[in-house]
Amino acid sequence: MHTSLAYIVLACAWAPTALGRPAEESGLYHLLQSRAPSPDNTCGNLFNGNNQGYTCDPTAANGGPCCSPYGYCGTTAAYCGTGCQKDFGTCSGSDSVPPMDPNKCGPNNANNKCTIVALAVRPASVTAPLQLKEQQVALAVLRSATRGVVPGYAARLLYGYCGTTKEYCSDPDCQWPFGTCDSNQTPAGPTTLNDPRPLIGQVSYDNDIYDCSKTGVVALTYDDGPYQYTAQLLDILKSYGFKATFFMTGNNLNKGAIDVTAPYPAMIRRMIAEGHQVASHTWSHYSLSNIPSAVRKDQMVKNERAIANIIGKYPTYMRPPYSQCSRESGCWADMKALGYHRVYFDLDTQDYLNPTTIQKSKDIVKQILGTGGATDYLAIQHDLVEQSVTNLTSYFFDLIKAKGWKGVTAGECLNDPPANWYRTPGGP
Repeated sequence: MHTSLAYIVLACAWAPTALGRPAEESGLYHLLQSRAPSPDNTCGNLFNGNNQGYTCDPTAANGGPCCSPYGYCGTTAAYCGTGCQKDFGTCSGSDSVPPMDPNKCGPNNANNKCTIVALAVRPASVTAPLQLKEQQVALAVLRSATRGVVPGYAARLLYGYCGTTKEYCSDPDCQWPFGTCDSNQTPAGPTTLNDPRPLIGQVSYDNDIYDCSKTGVVALTYDDGPYQYTAQLLDILKSYGFKATFFMTGNNLNKGAIDVTAPYPAMIRRMIAEGHQVASHTWSHYSLSNIPSAVRKDQMVKNERAIANIIGKYPTYMRPPYSQCSRESGCWADMKALGYHRVYFDLDTQDYLNPTTIQKSKDIVKQILGTGGATDYLAIQHDLVEQSVTNLTSYFFDLIKAKGWKGVTAGECLNDPPANWYRTPGGP
């Protein structure tokens, strides 16, 4: 709980004391009677109640005795049943519940959206108290009675609390339907959504891709970057003469948008200059099978715009986060409509499962590359895993060289010429 007096007073006003019992039994009856009756059929402290604390007047025109979860007075089950605010009117039925904690959000909290009001009550265990400037801004907005989804105030997926810091706002854990997240940022420049997208080349746009067409190669692919270890990875690739495909996220993990946050633009231009392939892993690393089509496309075109802002073109290759892009969800159709090859892998190093025990991943690649019969592999690593870059990579590359194979991009392993790997904004 915040130590600021203003916050303590407001927090106490929201505290649901003894709300599980009738007001007469809990000692709140006289408090209820002393509150101002509603002048406009709004009530309570939630949503349209606007923290005024009005009680419902059953004699008012078009009113009613019950205060709904959304801060209106009425008479039906929508007002008197589930979520009815007992402190500000009467409720009926066993399904009525205490008012929702305004600091909580998301599907586990009645789909509550984050508002600036929610900043008044936040457990200290979730994050540090707001800085003084943030407190002043919060109070100023409270005084002006701002409601709704406020930019910069996000819903935290793992805990269901609202807040302003990276712990709350960074994707993919931030709940975009219930607040403002990294993903809400849009790169500068015209959208690519309506660009013409002819299906160029011979690589499939219909089927998931798991292995190479070319033999004697390992397609080296890295997900989730660029990150602080990516520059070192580029140095290692250069020392071996190998090429890789980077399936990049545009703005997640609080790293900042890749087109405006140093050192990422220079790093991505270096990838292109040194013959690597830049591909998409979406803007903010959401599961593409579990979001609406419009959001799915938004995740792709935002990343396109950011990448094009850096290198003047955007990819035709993508890898779905969590390997989730199902036909049933419409993801296959959306990716084809956007002109993307869906690339997976047949050699999983499992570096993401072993960030501090990378020897397990080294054992995996040794065992797989030592197995006879295979003529190629399409591998996956993550350049945000430090030990994967600094320890596993050189070990893996040495094994590839020992077989007389080489490390290549996903495009090369599919015998797809580099001209097919990208599109130009506004063009075919």
